[in-house]
Amino acid sequence: MTLRYCLTCISLFVIFSTRGQDVRRQDFSMQDIRVQADSLYKAGRYFDASIGYERILFESNDPSWQLIAIYGKTRCLKQEGLYDQGMTFLENWQAYPFPDSSQAEIHYQQALCTYLGHHFENVLSLVDRWSYEHGGRQPTPMLVVLKILALNELGRWKEASDAYHTFVAQRGLAVMPSDLYQHVPHLKSVEKAQWLSQFIPGAGQFYAGRPGEAIFSILVQTAGIWFAVVSFEQHYYVSAWLIGAALFGAFHMGGVRRAEVLVRQYNRKKMLAFNEAVREQLLTLLQQ
Repeated sequence: MTLRYCLTCISLFVIFSTRGQDVRRQDFSMQDIRVQADSLYKAGRYFDASIGYERILFESNDPSWQLIAIYGKTRCLKQEGLYDQGMTFLENWQAYPFPDSSQAEIHYQQALCTYLGHHFENVLSLVDRWSYEHGGRQPTPMLVVLKILALNELGRWKEASDAYHTFVAQRGLAVMPSDLYQHVPHLKSVEKAQWLSQFIPGAGQFYAGRPGEAIFSILVQTAGIWFAVVSFEQHYYVSAWLIGAALFGAFHMGGVRRAEVLVRQYNRKKMLAFNEAVREQLLTLLQQ
C-alpha cells in the first residue's frame, strides 16, 4: 500500500512538472528565443545558436520568423564549415511560398554554400535555374560572381571570360578595369608529372617546382640502386633484393605519388590566387 502511494505521488509530480515546463515554454516568446540564439552566435557557439533557430522553425508558422530562423541557421552552418548541410537545409525551404525577394536570397545562399562546398557544377546548375524559378528575372550580381568563380575552378576559361566581360559591360563603366583573363593561370599536368617520375627519378618533383625534393628523391633512389648492385656483386643476393631493390622501389613509387600531390598543390595555389584577384575586382565593381 505504501509503495502504491509513493508511485502515485511520483507520477503526479512528473505530470505537473511537465505541465509547468510547457507553460514556461509557451511564455518564452519568439523574440526571446531569437535574442538568445543571436547572443550564442555572437559568442561563437554556432551549434547551440543553430538549435535556437531550429526551435523557431519548429514552433512558429509566421513566415517572417521562419525567414529569420532560416538565415540564422544558415549563418551557423557556414561558420561551422558545414556547407553541404547548409546546401541541403536551404534546398528544403526553396519551394516554400515566401515572397520572391526572400526566395531569391535563399537561392543565393544555397549557391554560396554549394560553392564553398566545392560543388562547382552544382553552382552552375543553380545559376541556370534562377530565371526559371524567379519569373525570368536576371540573376543577382553576386550569383553571377559565383558563376564566374565556379567556371574558373572548373578550368572553363572561355565561358568564364565571356561571363566576366558581360558582367563588366553591364556595370556601364567609362574606364574598363584590367582584363585578368588575358593572363589566366598556366596549370601543370598531373599525368605529365606522373610520367616523368615514372621514367626519370625526381623529374616529376622538378616539374612541380620542388627542386629540393627532386634532388633528395634522386639521391635516395640512386643509393638504393648502388647498394643493390654492390651487394649483388659481393653475392649478398638477399640484401641486394630486400634492402637495395626494396629501397629503390619504395622511393620510386612514392616519388610518382608525391609528384602528383605536388602538382595538384601547385595548381590549387595558382587557382586560388587567380580567383582571389577576380573576386576582388568584381566586388570592387559591385561597390561602384
